Amino acid sequence: MSHVSAVLLVLLAGTMWAASGTAAQDFYVQSHHIPVELTQVRLFLSSGLFFLLAWWSGGLRRGVRTLCRSPRLLLQMAVHGILGIMIVQFSYFKGIAAGDAAATTVICSTSPALMILYLAARRRRLPHMAELLTVAAAVVGVFLLVTGGDPTRLSVPMDCVVWSLVSGATFVFAMIYPVQLLRRFDRFFLLAVCMFFGGTALLPVTQVIADVGSFFTAQTWFDLFVIIGLGTVVALFAFALGLRWLSPAETAITATIEPVASVFFAWLIFDTHFAPVQAGGIVLVILAILMPNLLRKWGYT
Repeated sequence: MSHVSAVLLVLLAGTMWAASGTAAQDFYVQSHHIPVELTQVRLFLSSGLFFLLAWWSGGLRRGVRTLCRSPRLLLQMAVHGILGIMIVQFSYFKGIAAGDAAATTVICSTSPALMILYLAARRRRLPHMAELLTVAAAVVGVFLLVTGGDPTRLSVPMDCVVWSLVSGATFVFAMIYPVQLLRRFDRFFLLAVCMFFGGTALLPVTQVIADVGSFFTAQTWFDLFVIIGLGTVVALFAFALGLRWLSPAETAITATIEPVASVFFAWLIFDTHFAPVQAGGIVLVILAILMPNLLRKWGYT
């Protein structure tokens, strides 16, 4: 695969993730279903599709054999599926329901800064200069976005801010925790099993999966196609494929398309406008994603 093709695949993944958030916002307008129900349906249906991809890639048989030899790995997969994947998606959908897709996606994009703080605390050291600049840009950017520069008022609902930060923080966990699992399982098989655990964990709260047909109406079927088909399966498939041919720095840079695309979709579809100060905050959050790799490249770490 050429370098250009790999970049385009990662850009496609980021755009599809942004589109799924916009589709979720429209879904709430068109449907009476709530975020926890949307999360459960997304997890179960996506799990089924990833099982098919795992079968296609040969990872299903290898994964089953690995679990037969080490059944305790199921517990780790359940932890990742519930505390990682399910909480990330549920809090993301809650943030969108409380505010809008653009603001939620931008705030969630502070996860690199949150990971820097976590790793610094875990290693008991102060962040490097590049890391400090990243955290500062993310904090100031979110502040400008949610307040419009006026700390006495909020331009974004507090529930949206809180749920978005929860999603960003649990995304950090979801990136760190499954490292060992990724070395033992095919990515598609791991996602299929973990999403199944995540959807199953919601059964005591909602059993809407038994009436999944009520989700697919004339007004919502396209939203769900974008959320589940494009924003989950296609996006993760494209991202995983592109990741093989790009360095981590290149992947991080190209992945910044997600907040940019989300803001564009919000303007195009919902006619959402951001004040100049808020737009500046969005730019700072995007810079916070780019900054560590740019500063390392320039030798300022």
